[in-house]
Amino acid sequence: MNRERTNVGRTAYSGRVKSMLLSCQNKEVAVHLVDDLKNYEVGRLHDELNWIDVQEQAVRTLNAFSRVVFLTSEEMMRSSMMVNEAITSGLEIITIPRNLKERIEGKTDIAGKPIRDLGQLRKEYNDSFEFKFVKSKDLTPSESNVFNMTESVLDLIGGKPATVAHIAISETMRRDSDTFVEVEGVWEPTEGRIVVKRDVLSSLERYAGVLLHEVGHAICGADDLSRAFEHQLTRIIGMIASRALK
Repeated sequence: MNRERTNVGRTAYSGRVKSMLLSCQNKEVAVHLVDDLKNYEVGRLHDELNWIDVQEQAVRTLNAFSRVVFLTSEEMMRSSMMVNEAITSGLEIITIPRNLKERIEGKTDIAGKPIRDLGQLRKEYNDSFEFKFVKSKDLTPSESNVFNMTESVLDLIGGKPATVAHIAISETMRRDSDTFVEVEGVWEPTEGRIVVKRDVLSSLERYAGVLLHEVGHAICGADDLSRAFEHQLTRIIGMIASRALK
């Protein structure tokens, strides 16, 4: 690469190497680069993998050819159940540094497909999920007794909010985005629908709690753990306490 001098440091031709790597869209090269990237945690990266744009190109290339998901170490620990589900479905887990995660987030690979990170993995799961709705006539007598108390429960807070068009029961339920455990209820604003998992109908106390929780989302439009949602739950509790004490 340099015919004029016999003793040349790597930095003399690093620009040319970098240019070659960035233009390469070969799966085998991407696999080698990503394998080397796995050594970032122990500090044994080759010089070429210290270039963030080369890391990104390796990710974009490998994502196009392989069933992989790119996660940081923190994400693997925090979302272990989702990681296990990904492995079970045949995805290979590739650990990447946080700065690379931030760089590839929301981007596409060399084939134009979304790069599969944790956010994309969740989206793919939600897009493929289907509720298994249960009709009222198919509920057991005890489940029907609980479900028939819906109007009475909502009367405790002044009735069903205008934003809620329908309350449905499903055998299946979406999983929490962090723990990947099935949730007990969900508010779907685009449908104007609250969906409650069937086994919640095992008791009125449990059903009322889940129903009012989702009603809180329907009223304020905020997510769990937000200040707005906490404020709405506090308001609901106050309304129920006021009616009970009267």
